[in-house]
Amino acid sequence: LNELFSSLFKPDEEKQAEIDRAYAEQLEVAARRKNPKASAEYMRATEKRRRESSAAFADKFAWQRGKEDPLVEWKKRQKEGKLNPLGYEDEPKGGIPMPMASFGVGGEFGVGGKYDNGERFDLRLPYAEQGWVEGEDDEQAPGFFENLLSGGKLQRAYDEMMRQKRER
Repeated sequence: LNELFSSLFKPDEEKQAEIDRAYAEQLEVAARRKNPKASAEYMRATEKRRRESSAAFADKFAWQRGKEDPLVEWKKRQKEGKLNPLGYEDEPKGGIPMPMASFGVGGEFGVGGKYDNGERFDLRLPYAEQGWVEGEDDEQAPGFFENLLSGGKLQRAYDEMMRQKRER
């Protein structure tokens, strides 16, 4: 009977190792708080990691704001493996796809997921940062009958305007 109960309440080695790791981490934090030099060094290292992480995040999208066509840069980055593949590998094949909320779903609860943190596939596409501005390129060629009644003046004016836009 004694062996039965002793085996039921055996300490779990993995759980104990996690407790020991957390305790050691707490001791390090306490020691760092008492030592101003160690605390300052820790803060410098933290700020350095934050700057590096911010620069890497900004680089993810900076190429979309450049002067050249983003599609060219997107294809180049895709070949180099700098972009994650589009789509999701964990989607089941077949059946009816169920739509899900695009915010904070998946991953650890409350921490992003496969849709957030700049990893949404629509934000990785080449023209995501440029957007569409109404009135910028919505000039339409004159209709056939309008042009016919103007004696071809409207079409010539439109062609000239488009030629000037291309030269810019």
